[in-house]
Amino acid sequence: MVNGSTGAAGSTRGTTSRVHITDDFCRRAKPKPGRRVTVYSDSETRGFCLVVTAAGAKTFAARYTLKDGPEAGKQVLATLGPYLGRDGKAVAMFRAEAAKAIGDAARGIDKAAKRAEVRRGSTVAQLCERYLKEHAPAKRSAEMDRRRIDRYILPAWRHRKAASISRADVRTLLAPIEFGDKAKKLPPRPYEARGVLALVKKLFSFGIDAEVVTEHPCARMKIATPAKARERELSSAHDLRAFWALTDGDRYMPAAYAAALRFQLLSSARPTEATGLPKTELDLDADEWTLPAARSKNKRPHLVPLTPTLRAIVDAQLAAETAQKAEAEAAGDEFTASKFVFPATRGGKFTDKCRKNMLDAALEAYNKGAHKLERFTPHDLRRTAETAMAAAGVAKEHRDRVQNHVDNSVGGKHYNLHDFKAEKLAALQTLENYIRAKIDPKGKSNVVKFPAKAG
Repeated sequence: MVNGSTGAAGSTRGTTSRVHITDDFCRRAKPKPGRRVTVYSDSETRGFCLVVTAAGAKTFAARYTLKDGPEAGKQVLATLGPYLGRDGKAVAMFRAEAAKAIGDAARGIDKAAKRAEVRRGSTVAQLCERYLKEHAPAKRSAEMDRRRIDRYILPAWRHRKAASISRADVRTLLAPIEFGDKAKKLPPRPYEARGVLALVKKLFSFGIDAEVVTEHPCARMKIATPAKARERELSSAHDLRAFWALTDGDRYMPAAYAAALRFQLLSSARPTEATGLPKTELDLDADEWTLPAARSKNKRPHLVPLTPTLRAIVDAQLAAETAQKAEAEAAGDEFTASKFVFPATRGGKFTDKCRKNMLDAALEAYNKGAHKLERFTPHDLRRTAETAMAAAGVAKEHRDRVQNHVDNSVGGKHYNLHDFKAEKLAALQTLENYIRAKIDPKGKSNVVKFPAKAG
């Protein structure tokens, strides 16, 4: 909150100009020469202002007079939030907030002072707690957000006031992630740095909307390292044979996760879609898996027909659970069935961190012998499936349907409601046959376990 007579940025007397505040005006607004602060008052809504500092920072404010309390009669210039162009709230929204604040002040309610008091006491830890409780649960990235908050943000800023975090603080946080830390022997991780920056942006955008902070410390900030498309895929015969050996039962990782990786590759699904597959999404009578909009990246339901191999993987998982139940009952132990097809040890869902650690450990163990398989991530399997289907001659439209890529054409969005089940099944069977031929071209291996070849 900035007082109109003795603001923190300096006196505002003689610096006020009356204009019609629009987005276009805000983009062009500049401070008056020789002034630390210039206040532009709106000609439409009395008391609505745009404050421009000599450094070029632009903030919306509401000017009103306190009606009661020890400072009754004092004129106040209360901060509403920063002007961020297209990255921030619209001018009309700030104008409405100003009108409400001025109306409240006329009735003796100074909400701006209460907000300022809250902001002064809010730490980054408190902001993160609210973000994870109020905003993150509705997002698919909630688990990753929590992990990054615990790993990067809280160790650096836990006890800092949220309003004190500056642009330089964000750069300091990101530098060892993006460029590496020789002292700690950490390699450069620009992709991780980009993810952490995106999280910090979301965190402070939430903070502005929640009136915890008034300024965004990293609006329009970018990572210095240019983004580079990932190119890792496992469509070579060597990589596919190694992958099949790596995911053979529980030799290198829990059998359920090994099966989930094979299922992901052969269904071309996203990692969390496959490993977090609930049994309720399956229709085994129709050999179908329907991914609901709530779990889909594009928020659209997605039908995945099950090939014989995909169905065999599911059946094996269900049979293993049935055997575990019988064994537990025979021993007089209680058994609770998991709701997931590929359950973690205690029947729940594999977390992002758990999946990463299991795969890294499996690759390390596999590579200790004569075998060698370059490191890959679960998402590389999706790229592998796309590459393999393209190499096998599957049309792009059908590959896109298999991978649930959005068709943004007018016809695709509004008129074409065909589920492409037959085309998807043919594409997935082609993918399976391609992988089979790469792994075991002569069909003589006892290790490669596929159902009888279709088609």
